[in-house]
This record gives sequence, C-alpha cells and structure tokens, in this order.
Amino acid sequence: MIIFEDFLVERGGFIVDIPGLVLKGRKNFLIGRNGSGKTTLLQAIAGLTEGKGRITVNDTEISSLPVQNRRAAMIPQDLLLFRTMDVDDNLKLSVRHGTGDISVYRQVVKEMELGGILGRKVGEISQGEAQRVAIARAIISRPLLLLMDEPFSFQDEVARLSMISLVDDYSKEYGFDFIYATHNGRDLDGGFSTLISIDKGKIVEAVNSLENIEHYRTLSLLDYRNLLSLEGRYFKLTEESLVFNDTHGSEYEIMGDGANRFIRFRIAGRFYFATFKGESNGRFVDFDVTKAKDIPY
Repeated sequence: MIIFEDFLVERGGFIVDIPGLVLKGRKNFLIGRNGSGKTTLLQAIAGLTEGKGRITVNDTEISSLPVQNRRAAMIPQDLLLFRTMDVDDNLKLSVRHGTGDISVYRQVVKEMELGGILGRKVGEISQGEAQRVAIARAIISRPLLLLMDEPFSFQDEVARLSMISLVDDYSKEYGFDFIYATHNGRDLDGGFSTLISIDKGKIVEAVNSLENIEHYRTLSLLDYRNLLSLEGRYFKLTEESLVFNDTHGSEYEIMGDGANRFIRFRIAGRFYFATFKGESNGRFVDFDVTKAKDIPY
C-alpha cells in the first residue's frame, strides 16, 4: 500500500500537488500526457527531487528518509545504466554499495538469461538487453517500491507488455509495489491495481477498473475514438448520436473497413474519430448531443 498525504513538489515553477491518495495494490499505473507531471512525481517519490508531505510504503514512511535509504528504485526513460561498465558491474552495484542481495542476483541472471552478456559493456548490448539489465538491477536491489518512467516507450507493444509482465512476476515474488508511468493505454492490457490519471500536476482520478473512469482527460488517453470536445463540453459519442446529411455539419472521411471502420472529421482545426456500423448517408456528419454521453473534463 502506498499513501500520499499533503504531498507537494515544486520544480521550475511547475507544481505537483497531491493532497491525499491511497494505492492499495501492488501494480499501479500513472497515466498522463507529456508534461503532466509524471516524471516530477516519480523523482520526488524516489527522493531525487525535493518534495513536501508524507509518503508511506507498506507502513514505512519514506518521505523523510535520504534517497539512499528509501529503497525506492527508479528506472528512467534512458535506463541510467553505466555504459562504460560491464553488465555484471552494473548488476552488482547495489550488492556492493546498498541493499542488494547476491542470491537474487544469481536468480535473475539465470531467469532473465543475462549470463551470456555479463562481461560485455552496456554500450555493446542491444536496447532490449539493456532493458532487461535495468529491470534486473532494480530487482537485485530489493526495493520496497519500483518506479518506472516509460522506460520501454520506444519498444513495440508486445515487447513492452512482456517487460511489464516480467516486473509484475517479480513484484509478486519479492513483495514490492510498483508505479509505472505511461501515456499509452495499451500498457494496461495486462491489468492493474490502480490507474492514476494526472494532468497539470493534479490527480484527475484514481480508479481500479476502466469501467470506473469518468473524466474526458483520462478517457482520451486510453481511446482516441468516439470522444468529442465541443464548445467547452466533452462527449463520448454513440452511434445514435452521429447524424449524416447533405446540408450541414463537418465533412468526413471513411477510414478502415469491416469491424474497424470509422470516420475522421475536423472541428476547429482538430481531427476527431468515431466508429460506426451503419450507413453514411450524406456529405456531412453532425451530432445529436442529447444521444451522446456528457462527461466532465
């Protein structure tokens, strides 16, 4: 369990403010657009950026501890591996200088098939191998909390989900919680305990199921289709709310086919997308907002 109480971070005029938040499960995702505050929050949890307030992880209050005592391992976007050191030295850093466990080192090296690259410099291995090394190094340190800041964002969906599943398995085995920052809704396909949505430094909502999402900001990050912003209001379109005609509305283009058919249209210079199964009878598409779901931003 992770508990935030009156937690506030200010960096360069940008503020992340979390008056209160309780994460009860192990597997937590932090979702938000670029610049929403994900990285700032994770760095503050790890102690790399100064924050105010309290953070408690499984009954241990970590926010007053120096960074080296927090046992909050972080995997940033660039992985932060030491490229001039070999893989083995990277993996053993926490064993030699921190809370690392040599028996865990032996286990993950075997299970993650890293034995063949232990003597190679980090700069000589592939990106996929480097990601496995970064995960292994974090696991070996025996963290209370693992923080991941989109470290697999440049990989395809299969590779990302494979890495996330690997972390999930080790979190069960070694009893740590993790927070994974992303702006890609497909990263949630393997399930989650809590999904935290952040925007402009504030928590929009924290839900334990996609069915519980209420805000446009969160929805728009997960599914770009059937969401519409119109005159300061936000809607989730239904097929019944799409009205095709020859006299007014927005010009549209049909894209995809079969079950994946959708239309693309533009309002005030911004493109929107909507799925539909019926006939597009007309040159324009308009919207009956009384048949769409009005949702808060």
